[in-house]
Amino acid sequence: MSQEMISQALFEDSVTLPGWDRRLREEAWQMWQSMAIPTLRDENWKYTTLARLEKTRFAKANATPSSTFMLEDIPLIISENRFCFIDGQFNADLSAPLNENTYLLSKEPWPTIAPERQTPPSYFERLNAALLSDGLYLDIKPEHSDPIYLVFWYGDNEAICSHHLRHRFKLHAGAKNDIIIIDWSSTKTTHLSTHIIDIELEDGAELNCTHIKKASQADYHILQTRAHLAQNSQLNHFNFDFGAKLSRNEMTALLQGPHASCQLNGLALARGVDHIDNQTKIDHLAPKTNSLEQYRGIIDDKACHIFHGHVRVDANAPDSIANQHNKNILLTSTGQAYTEPQLEIYNQNVQCIHGATIGDLDEEALFYLRSRGLNDKQARQLLIFGFAHSILETLQNKKLQNELAQWVKTHLTLDTDLISDLYREDNYEHTHSTSI
Repeated sequence: MSQEMISQALFEDSVTLPGWDRRLREEAWQMWQSMAIPTLRDENWKYTTLARLEKTRFAKANATPSSTFMLEDIPLIISENRFCFIDGQFNADLSAPLNENTYLLSKEPWPTIAPERQTPPSYFERLNAALLSDGLYLDIKPEHSDPIYLVFWYGDNEAICSHHLRHRFKLHAGAKNDIIIIDWSSTKTTHLSTHIIDIELEDGAELNCTHIKKASQADYHILQTRAHLAQNSQLNHFNFDFGAKLSRNEMTALLQGPHASCQLNGLALARGVDHIDNQTKIDHLAPKTNSLEQYRGIIDDKACHIFHGHVRVDANAPDSIANQHNKNILLTSTGQAYTEPQLEIYNQNVQCIHGATIGDLDEEALFYLRSRGLNDKQARQLLIFGFAHSILETLQNKKLQNELAQWVKTHLTLDTDLISDLYREDNYEHTHSTSI
């Protein structure tokens, strides 16, 4: 089945690309060919079918002129400290200069990747390793503090094509930085994109990583992120997903040093027939580690949102704290949400909490707002935005928070003037506390 989806000829084209060991490509290709595509019988895929993807035949992408893309097409202010990839290829004209601390997989020797990544275990990791086109390495030292933007743009293409990228972010001891990743598709053509991101935080490093995805309703987008956290390091990861035919986000955080902490936040806005699948795993492997997860979903039409969160506290991780929360609002009777928060605890001296909800807008909150003079439509819009904003407000970057708030209003077709007028009033204090 896999051989039909990706042809041998397409793999042979990838073998000629620079930047990845040919032996590793061939090993990954052989292993991938021997695997069956995940099905509903696989525990980690039981709510997500790949049947249509399996029947798709991918071809080599045609070159897309950079002139068809303008940064102004994306409703965010993107600084000059940016790196842009157009249809999987690095675009130097739109990017900051590369240097010894920021370089491409295809241009410089790739640094050592964590041993567990050398032989990729999963179906899409092996496909990514076999067809890898490029990737970015960021080596961030304490003296580097300017926010970094990564932009991935996919345009129209005559062929049904796939793109495969891999990136590594390393923050040295004491370094602090913001990385904003924007995945943007402006086409109705089907794309398959796989991204693998490896994050390494040394002692005391702090990373705020915000990943914003806006794919077309024909796209398949597979994102796998793995973070290794040393002692006293901190990862704040924010995933804002505006939907796709399939958007699969797999996030793993390994808290390997004492006092390491991570905060994983996500907002899924699914409409039409979007299918957003969030899978998270946090391993507390050292004493006094701390984790907080807050994922929310707003599901409209016939869309679907899945959250599966797994927190594991090792026997060697006493005094650890883990909090995990997932909340979903169904705006229609045809929308679907599945939530599975899980705790796996091997140490009694810990504090762990988890919870999940799925439901309609809170009737008590709606009644309260209508009693304050709002009609039903206005009350619903205010509640929906308040529900989304509870995740937005966790962003430390206030400029980005405000930009995303405007983007959310537009995406959900909310009355911008109404929200602006009412959101600052005490009406919001009630909606914020009483909605799902």
